[in-house]
Amino acid sequence: MSLNLYQMAYVVEVAKCGSISKAAQNLFLSQPHLSNTIKALEQELGVALFLRSSKGITLTEEGRLFVREAEKILENVEHLQQKIAVKPEEAVRSAISCTRSYQVNQCVSQFIRENSHKESFVLHVKETNPFQVVEDVCTRESELGILHIFDAQKEYFLNLFQTYGLNHRQEYEREFLVAVSENSSLASEPVLTSEMLQNYMVVIYGDYEMPRASYEAVSQVSDIIFSAKRVYVYDRASAMETLSSCPEAYMWITGLHRDTLKLYGLVLKRCKDVKVKNIGYSIRRSDAPLSWSTQALYHKMLQIDWTEELN
Repeated sequence: MSLNLYQMAYVVEVAKCGSISKAAQNLFLSQPHLSNTIKALEQELGVALFLRSSKGITLTEEGRLFVREAEKILENVEHLQQKIAVKPEEAVRSAISCTRSYQVNQCVSQFIRENSHKESFVLHVKETNPFQVVEDVCTRESELGILHIFDAQKEYFLNLFQTYGLNHRQEYEREFLVAVSENSSLASEPVLTSEMLQNYMVVIYGDYEMPRASYEAVSQVSDIIFSAKRVYVYDRASAMETLSSCPEAYMWITGLHRDTLKLYGLVLKRCKDVKVKNIGYSIRRSDAPLSWSTQALYHKMLQIDWTEELN
């Protein structure tokens, strides 16, 4: 059995609210996710913690016992954390989730160099897709989220931020460029057109899609081109190496550091008939202040010139 503190807190909150939907709102979780988590816990324990009916949800006898003991454990854990905690100014405790970005990576590297002397240092940096960034911030897995999206996805994500009560700030908006190998026949063209890309393979992140915000949905409402020939990748290194070794491949990208371009032998080109923008947002929960270390890391990100010409 792998009972954890999150599960205890979830059950306690549902018992307190008497409603899974209300508890889900308070916990900034989706109702199906919370409901499935509790059902999985009940199956693992082999007992029902709640009685469900059309009138609502109530604790069973086993549920009352679970909540009573869980509250004691959660209180003891909080007390223990207060007793052994390092002084806040001497401890780095940060967790961020972000879409793949060399700019964010540079900020993180600089932050690590400047704070490695701290008595305690724990930093979680999770590179993932924009949908998971939102989920991580909602579930408190990360304090701060940094994500970039196609401008055609803007309405979808703004609604998502509002639904989960997330504070958000638009950090930048910039045009998409085409990254290709310096050995590609496209590299010698002064300016590209979408027609030139039709017979090339597009390299795209395979975890950036949901039905209402898919690549196809983006292409239907914008002039961006996603070729029928596709290579799906799931990390930045694979994307760069694929572009480097395959002259017949290209990727839509907003910028790369000159060192990265040199390392992988890549060039960036403009596509004159594609005007799609890339929009970057920072998100955080509205009910929880950032730790000093996450605030310091975010402050570094605020100093980024997101519109810097890098090609």
